[in-house]
Amino acid sequence: MYFDIREDCGDMFSEDTYDAFVLVPLFLAMYNKIPLKIRGRISKKLYKNLTWYVQKILCDFMDKLVPVDISVEGFAPTKSEGYLIGAPLSCGVDSLSTVYDRYINENDPDYKINALFIFNNGTHRSNDDTVTVTKKFFQSRIERVARAANELRLPLLVIDSNLDKFTYNNDLINLAFLINYSCVLSLQNAIRRYYVPSAYSYQDIKEFGRKPHGYDLAEFCDSYFVPLIQTERTELIVDGCQYRRVDKVKRIAEWDIAQKYLNVCCKRGRENSDNCGECDKCERTLLTLDILGKLDNFSEVFDLDKYKRDSFTIKAKNMHYINEDAFCKENFDLAVEMNFPMPTKRECFVMDKKVLVVK
Repeated sequence: MYFDIREDCGDMFSEDTYDAFVLVPLFLAMYNKIPLKIRGRISKKLYKNLTWYVQKILCDFMDKLVPVDISVEGFAPTKSEGYLIGAPLSCGVDSLSTVYDRYINENDPDYKINALFIFNNGTHRSNDDTVTVTKKFFQSRIERVARAANELRLPLLVIDSNLDKFTYNNDLINLAFLINYSCVLSLQNAIRRYYVPSAYSYQDIKEFGRKPHGYDLAEFCDSYFVPLIQTERTELIVDGCQYRRVDKVKRIAEWDIAQKYLNVCCKRGRENSDNCGECDKCERTLLTLDILGKLDNFSEVFDLDKYKRDSFTIKAKNMHYINEDAFCKENFDLAVEMNFPMPTKRECFVMDKKVLVVK
């Protein structure tokens, strides 16, 4: 297992603790029902939380996990020397909302973002991608993110890791979240405080938290899981749970950075990372913008003509899933608030993701 950063930033890595190498092995140990032994020191705070609380949450999340013994050789120093207030920048709604709040609108230097990060850890590929496609896709993403960071006048740090190589079956897809947190913990010499943009509001987690059982760790427990994996030296703050996703879109809709760089697409298997306008994330974001009357603000990043042709189908899909998907429910609630017309279930229904109109 390794982490990699450009050479002139090498001193950001914390060499006196194995904190960055604990989360993924713990998940694997719990999955394979074997004890975990760390031949080195880790944060005492992290150790206690993993032993007392985190394993219980993970077992509740996935039935195939069991609690295991964790042994370490000692505990790492606790003195914090970090000088960075960090946040990831993917140019998605959640990360842009965090940057907007904690950089543009934040004046307290102890909490104002002063560095941005992007992790190359497997989340930019699909299982079917070739190495060449993955590299070109990530390069496309990083070029967009770098332009946005440059306009924000913030440094952008790229962290490479091979921890994704351990996601060898579908049960382990949730390691992606743990890998992101591990990348942060690898840089404890530099990062004092780090914002983790949450995709889900407190209300979403309360209402839909059981539905992603075994599938989506963030939706299941983001708001109370992440604070348990910080250390004495690096604080992790879950940011964004105070908003619905639709409220985040509304907050950044007039921001020029968002209008130029918003990138929500989840379509893989291609070399270009531009918004496809067809995947679930693109469609629900476009619908939110439509309900808010802000579509024209984002003509640089979406094909609005295509959306207008497909809008009825997109609205119908949203209506079909309002009791199953938190974001569809939010779009429906927003439409009611804005008095925006939506199809009814009397007019259409969905079969195999295709809309059938009832005349």
